[in-house]
Amino acid sequence: MLNRHDAREKLVFTIYQHLLLRKELPACFENNFEDEEYDEFIANVRDDLIENEENYIDEIGQHLVKWTFDRLNLVEQAILLETVAELHLNINDRAVVIDEAVILAKTYCDDDSYKFINGVLDHICNSSQSAVC
Repeated sequence: MLNRHDAREKLVFTIYQHLLLRKELPACFENNFEDEEYDEFIANVRDDLIENEENYIDEIGQHLVKWTFDRLNLVEQAILLETVAELHLNINDRAVVIDEAVILAKTYCDDDSYKFINGVLDHICNSSQSAVC
């Protein structure tokens, strides 16, 4: 079983594969996770993303200033989608979830992407119209 950080990282890679290859999300999960790696957290995020991906893309897009979701690089898209799904599920403390997104952005994105991702997530969570937080 994966620890929570490693699970998030693998979730982001799976979503990235889905976005890059335009492959169905369930197939990407099947290709990237072994049966023994699935725990309740991963299964919940997977199921939520499969059901709500387009809603989350719209939600994220509403909080981008002079930008659109499709203009973000694919790793940023994947991090935001995983994080928004996790926030929607309300499994973990919001601050921890956003902090993990920032850590992933610092590791896998451009130098200042983490600031952008933090700002978008903060804006989503502080919006009275957001269905996510």
